Amino acid sequence: MSKLFLLASSLLLATSAHAQLGLRAGGNLSGQITSPFQHLLGGNSLQTNSHLGYQLGVTYLLPMSRHWAVVPELQFSRERESASISSYSPTLSSQADYRLNLSYLNVPVLLRLTLGPVYLEAGPQASLLVGGRGQGTLSYSGPGAAAITYDPLIDQAATERYQRFDAGACVDIGVQLPAGLGLSVRTYQGLVAMDRQVSYSPEVIPGSSSKAYRQTLQGSLTYQLPDFAK
Repeated sequence: MSKLFLLASSLLLATSAHAQLGLRAGGNLSGQITSPFQHLLGGNSLQTNSHLGYQLGVTYLLPMSRHWAVVPELQFSRERESASISSYSPTLSSQADYRLNLSYLNVPVLLRLTLGPVYLEAGPQASLLVGGRGQGTLSYSGPGAAAITYDPLIDQAATERYQRFDAGACVDIGVQLPAGLGLSVRTYQGLVAMDRQVSYSPEVIPGSSSKAYRQTLQGSLTYQLPDFAK
C-alpha cells in the first residue's frame, strides 16, 4: 500500500510540476432542442432563437504525456435566447413569446489531444443554474374571436422553472497562438431535460409537450499562463 501511495504521489507531483493555469473569455449562442418529430406528435411546439451571450472561465492544464492532457475548468456563462410556443385546439389556441436569460456555473473536465498548434478536446460537463429570468407575452384566440394579448405577463425566475442541475458532453477544437494566446470553438449538448413540471399559472414560463435539452456554441479567446516549472 505504501509503495502504491508513493507511486501515485510521484505521478501527481510530476504532472503538477508542468501544470498551467489559463483564462478563457468569449461569446456564446444557446438554445433548446426537443424531439425532431414534435410537429407530428401534436401539442405545444417550441421554437428558440439564439442571442449573443458570454462566458468567463479559468482552466487548469494537467499534462499526461507529450500529446495528452486533462483540462478541468470552472466557467460562468450568461446565455440568452428568445422562444415561441404555439398550442392549437378546436376551441382555443395560444401563442407565447418570451425571452430567456440563463446564468450557469459550468465545470467541464476535458481530455485534450495536442497535434502541433492544434488541439482537440472532449469530455463531460456538469452545470448549475444560478440565476436568470424569463419574460414575455401570452395571447389566446378562439374560433371567430379576436386574439386577447396580455403584455407583459410571463415573468418568472429561471431557477423556479428549470432544473438547477444540468449535465452533458463537450467537444472543442482550438489553436495555440504565440505569447500564450489561443482561439477555441466549443459545442455542448445537455443530456438532462431542463423542464420542471409546468403549472397553469399564466405568469410562468411555458414549456413544450416534449422534453427540452440545452445546447450551446462557444467561441473563446484563451490565454495560457507561463508554466509553473519555468
